[in-house]
Order: sequence, then C-alpha cells, then structure tokens
Amino acid sequence: MSVAEKKLERLGLSIVGDDNKLRSGAGNCTYKVYDDLLFIAGLEPYGPDGKPAFVGRLGREYTLEEGYQAARLVAINMLTVIKDALGDLDRVDYFIKVMALVNTANGFSDLPEVADGFTDVMTEVFGERGMHARTDLGATNLNNNVPIICDAIIKIRK
Repeated sequence: MSVAEKKLERLGLSIVGDDNKLRSGAGNCTYKVYDDLLFIAGLEPYGPDGKPAFVGRLGREYTLEEGYQAARLVAINMLTVIKDALGDLDRVDYFIKVMALVNTANGFSDLPEVADGFTDVMTEVFGERGMHARTDLGATNLNNNVPIICDAIIKIRK
C-alpha cells in the first residue's frame, strides 16, 4: 500500500476503484499523460454506483457545507483516476493547477470555500505536494446538474 493510500486510510477515506464508471463517452477519456504531466478531465461528485451523489446548485438545493462535501467526493474520484493512470498515488510529484466549476444559484458567491473541499483532500493526502494553483468559477448549469466539477494538471514523478 502506498504512503498516500495509508494517509487516505487514516483519514477514513477510500478510493472508488474503477474510473470506467467516471467516463462519459467513447470520444473522451478521464485522463491523458503527456511526458511528465497528467491531465485529468473535469470530474463530478459520483458515488460508488457511478451516478451523481449530489444533484443541484449551491445556494438553492445545497448549503456551503454540503458543497464542500461534494468537492471532497470529487477529490476522491480524482484519486481513483490518478491511481488508474499512474498505478500508484505516490507517483504524484505535485499538483500544478486545478479548476473548480461551481454550479450556483443567483447570489451564491462562496466558490472558494466550496472548492476548498477538493483542495483539503489533496493536501491531507499529499501534503505540500497536493497544494496547487486554483481557479474557482461559478456556473449556472453543469453536466448532470452536479454542484461542482474539478479538473487538474499534475506533475508525475519519474
């Protein structure tokens, strides 16, 4: 078991196991490796059954805390993709960039606090290597009407 997976276990978190449930179509993929970079497509807060665990907007169906939890689930899903792509979470050298799209009702502006759910998981698991530059954007509708989608660019350890 990798160091990162041991940290996950201590946190009471576990990765989903199969990123095939996270794919949306035959023409796209959840990740692409180029040289020493891993590009991960926007991921949603899917549950273990491969269906959205959260559906709705922040400030309407969900509170800030619920959005934070949805973002944590996106992070767990991303860890699943990372393990699938690299075979071992310890091959993550460091996170470079993350974009968080937050599905909001009019007037909801706590985007960074929602996206912190994602960032907190990555820093809990990877420490300083999980820190990243991040852009938080509000949206009026996202795929499957989920409350948050995150993508990432990660430097791979060779």
